[in-house]
Amino acid sequence: MSKFFSKSKFRTVLFAFLFCFAAPSIAHAGGQVPFRASYNLELVADIVGPIATVTSEGSALVSHLGAVRANSISETVNLATGVGIAVHQFTAANGDTIRIGFQFLALPTPAGFEVSGEWEILSGTGRFTGATGSGSYSGDVAFTSPVTALGTFELLGTISSPGSLKK
Repeated sequence: MSKFFSKSKFRTVLFAFLFCFAAPSIAHAGGQVPFRASYNLELVADIVGPIATVTSEGSALVSHLGAVRANSISETVNLATGVGIAVHQFTAANGDTIRIGFQFLALPTPAGFEVSGEWEILSGTGRFTGATGSGSYSGDVAFTSPVTALGTFELLGTISSPGSLKK
């Protein structure tokens, strides 16, 4: 190494670089806490060909939020393959929200569908601004008519500790 950039200066610069750029991501990853949601939805499907566009709303009991209102922002299911994607929102009594994206598989049952998949937090407001998290979920959908159903779902996973991103 050159006399200007000695081994000790190189180590100091390397340490400073790692401290400034690697430490924030390491600290952020450690803020995850368990997350669970159990909810019931009333679903309505608009079916065109093999694609069902679903709207839903209901109630949930959600970790770190308590009793909330739950509703779909968007949801589609390919009835031929069972593959679906959705965005749901949980809204707490104080107005704080969490938006969750889902990828799932809906398998037919005699009463409706058995649903399972993965979820990820897309955004949040209030205490959940900047929140991250993900996990798995499962549920059952029972038809009440050809285009309406009742669904019961459970999410399990982790979420960044509420308020941990505040400075």
